[in-house]
Amino acid sequence: MLPGAIYGSFASTIFVIVSTFINIIFFPDLHLGVDWRSGLTQWIEFGIALAFAGAIVGWFTEDYMGIVGGGVILTILLFIGNLVASLIGGGSTTLTVQSFFTTLPLIGVCVLLAWAIRVAINRHLHIKQQELVIVRRKLFSQLIAIVFLVGFIPGVFSRFGLSSEYAIRTLNETLQNATKDPSIDVRFPIAKVPALKDHFGMIYTLFVHPSTSETGAMDITIRFEDGYTVTCLVPTESGYATFLQVCNEGTRIISP
Repeated sequence: MLPGAIYGSFASTIFVIVSTFINIIFFPDLHLGVDWRSGLTQWIEFGIALAFAGAIVGWFTEDYMGIVGGGVILTILLFIGNLVASLIGGGSTTLTVQSFFTTLPLIGVCVLLAWAIRVAINRHLHIKQQELVIVRRKLFSQLIAIVFLVGFIPGVFSRFGLSSEYAIRTLNETLQNATKDPSIDVRFPIAKVPALKDHFGMIYTLFVHPSTSETGAMDITIRFEDGYTVTCLVPTESGYATFLQVCNEGTRIISP
């Protein structure tokens, strides 16, 4: 159980690091920043979840029971995490139901991850039985590299898709051209965030998160160099990111 917990938390650490920086590396022109608080929270949540799942995978004596049991538990933890995030973010009942049906297909991925953890546990026990220290060190290095890849590869897939990239680029273009755009009052709900207009033309940083209140959208926080912060609900469907209907001062969306 202990090796399972250790390898699970290690893989989750690699995943969080890669998923946090992958878009900043791939899209240096999108004014993206690192939300350290969100990253730390995600690291704690994923670390605890995968450590717990790894311990469960290692608790069963039979391989297939550990793989299936660990996969199911991972799926349940993922759903609970999405549910809590939705409730905290003021998500609707419809979004909660959609989160349930979105999580169900991931049971296959979770079982695959549980299988990888089980393989790592079995490999760990095999290495421990080796008599030569130099052999154990070599095999442990190979094992750590494999666990690293287990966290690294899913993290790479956190890269923005085409629709998300388009929406963020559209928002950037709108902000950069705001001072000379006569229709800017229509593109942003200025009446709800009147101080935003005074910050157009100022240097800013974007922090992007999946929306907790609406599917097919992102919560994007715009932080200007003087500290003023606005968060907008940005749809990812083509064309809709040009005109934003929901923006709040601060770092989260407040449902009307």
